[in-house]
Amino acid sequence: MKTAHIHNQGSSTIHLAFDQDRLEALIQEGKLHAADFNCLDKSSKRTVWSMLLSAAARTLQS
Repeated sequence: MKTAHIHNQGSSTIHLAFDQDRLEALIQEGKLHAADFNCLDKSSKRTVWSMLLSAAARTLQS
């Protein structure tokens, strides 16, 4: 059996990368909200902003 060792270096920030489709699905399902994360570059921010606007439009149409 393998044992996992967790090293906490005092940082509460975790850097992750999501597939665009998976991120969009999490946003649409309400499992992830814009306030939960920060985009690290302008291109990502524009893409996520577009996802959020589309999700909001779908919610208003329902």
